[in-house]
Order: sequence, then C-alpha cells, then structure tokens
Amino acid sequence: MFTLDRLKRGSLAADAASTLDHPLEHLVACHARIEERLAILERAGEYLDAKPEEAQQALESVFRYFETSGVMHTADEEESVFPRLAGRLSEEEREYVATLEEQHREAEELYVRLQGGPQGDLAEFREVVTRFCRLYREHIASENERLIGVGKKLLTSAELDSISAEMKRRRGLA
Repeated sequence: MFTLDRLKRGSLAADAASTLDHPLEHLVACHARIEERLAILERAGEYLDAKPEEAQQALESVFRYFETSGVMHTADEEESVFPRLAGRLSEEEREYVATLEEQHREAEELYVRLQGGPQGDLAEFREVVTRFCRLYREHIASENERLIGVGKKLLTSAELDSISAEMKRRRGLA
C-alpha cells in the first residue's frame, strides 16, 4: 500500500547518490523523492473511504514533506539556481524559466486545496490530487530534461559551490 517503510527504502539510493555538494544532482534526487510522495498521495486518495485513518496518516506525512523539503527545494531553484542563470539565458530559455516559476505558483495553489483534506467530497479531492500530481510530474520531467542541462552548461564551479552553500544554509547545515 503506501507505508512509510517502503518510502524510506525507496529513497535511500537517491540519497546516497546525491549530496548538497553537487546541487544539480541534488535537485534531481529531490525530484525522485517528490515523485515518491506523489505516489503516496495518489494511493492515500484512493484509500480515503476504505481505510480513512491510514490514508490520513499518509496524507499528513506527504504534507509534512512538502511543507519542509518541498519548500526548500523550490527555494533552491528560485533563489539560488534561477537568478544565476538569468543573465545568460536566451529569450526562449528565459521564457522557459518563467514557465517553471508559474508552475511553482500553480502547484502551491493546488497544494493549499489539498491541505484542507477531502472535506467530505472525495471525488473533488481526488481530482485535485490528480491535477497536482500531473503538474508536478510534468514539471519534474521538464526540469530533469532541460533545466539541469542548462545548469550544467552555464553554471561555473564557483557558482555551483555558492549554490551548494546556500542549500546547506537553508537546511541549517552550514
């Protein structure tokens, strides 16, 4: 089903392969962890009527993740990566990054709706879950395919070191 033990086992490889010393790789590993939470969110939504207590616990775990690590991940991108790329992007790439930022806002709006839980209407809640998960998966695929490549091409070692230091400070590890 959607137990946290399975989640923890699934993310160990991603954690081992990524450290904050390698910020672009860390973003990709975070994307994998987000995808794990999306799968739990979907399964919890499916079980709300059959196993409401277990589903609610899973939802709370997913919400804790998005309110902590998810917030830091967005800040990593918007406060550390995007500004360093901005001056060197083509017009098309600037539009692309603007689209990523718009998607972050759209995901935040959907997340606010999710936080309230099903509020009695499971079909509506499940629809928001579906929209949220679809948006996030498309966003992640796009970033993994395009943004990370742009970052690898344009960011210098010094900039990557600065991004790494900022990510560590954000997490209280500096």
